[in-house]
Amino acid sequence: MQTLFNAPFLQIHYDGFAHAIELEWLDFANSSELRQGLNAGLTLAQQYHVRAWIGNLKQMRVIRPQDQDWINNDWFPRFARLDILHMAVVESDDVLNRQGVTHVMQRANGLAPLSTAYFINTEAARRWIRTAAFAFQP
Repeated sequence: MQTLFNAPFLQIHYDGFAHAIELEWLDFANSSELRQGLNAGLTLAQQYHVRAWIGNLKQMRVIRPQDQDWINNDWFPRFARLDILHMAVVESDDVLNRQGVTHVMQRANGLAPLSTAYFINTEAARRWIRTAAFAFQP
């Protein structure tokens, strides 16, 4: 994997074999950092023509309600315009983050990729993207 973005709160990796981008959140991200990271992910996903997205939230903490609203009202509509077919979410160890992600994904009805799956570890998410999800890409 190639690292395309590196900040104290986030690293973004690219897997050329799987045509996937992985956002590895490293800790709590304030509103500005969250938006910077998610927007960078969109830009890189478009630039590299990815077909799959891995959101590695394992170390991420709570997503504030105003940021959840921004994700649903601003970010997800832009995300939906990409050619991403598969999304793997590595669930956070933080219960408040898991609740926030559940809320965001429920509200993203129709904007999330064709297939979305949830995992407890990064290896399983990557394996799913590289095998099952990758096999079904046109």
